[in-house]
Amino acid sequence: MSLLKIIELSSKLPNKKAVFALNRVPMRDTLVYLFCLFFFLFLPYTFLNMMDVYENAISKSQLVLQSIIFYPFFMMFLVIVSISMLAAIATLFRFILSRKLAYQQLWKMSAYAILWPFILYQITLFLPISNYVGLAVSFGIYAYLMWRMILIYPRRKKK
Repeated sequence: MSLLKIIELSSKLPNKKAVFALNRVPMRDTLVYLFCLFFFLFLPYTFLNMMDVYENAISKSQLVLQSIIFYPFFMMFLVIVSISMLAAIATLFRFILSRKLAYQQLWKMSAYAILWPFILYQITLFLPISNYVGLAVSFGIYAYLMWRMILIYPRRKKK
């Protein structure tokens, strides 16, 4: 599935058709989507901060080298860890709602549910409000989307 189609479907969440279509996306495409999302959303803010911090400390060629080598590896690590933590939170929602979902499904659902919270958080970084407010609102949107997406799946049978 193309990256643009994945972005279109994840922007439509918690729509039932979008949830099921995104669960059929291969994990390779999911990871490409996540790396692109993190890279493009955090790139402007990261470079602005790096330019301020390193303005006098290192040369511009060293800054470019660090950005080319270390930034992608840091982003890969950040993607895997953050989505795994969000999927753990979604696992709690699954237990509360007693739904039939595996961790792998919750991981993918978490990966696609972060589009709007991340965009909103990046916008709040440039506004004169606290980062904590932006983080709380973004997490609230993520929790709402995950709750609604988990409700789509059938209940667990009582034993």
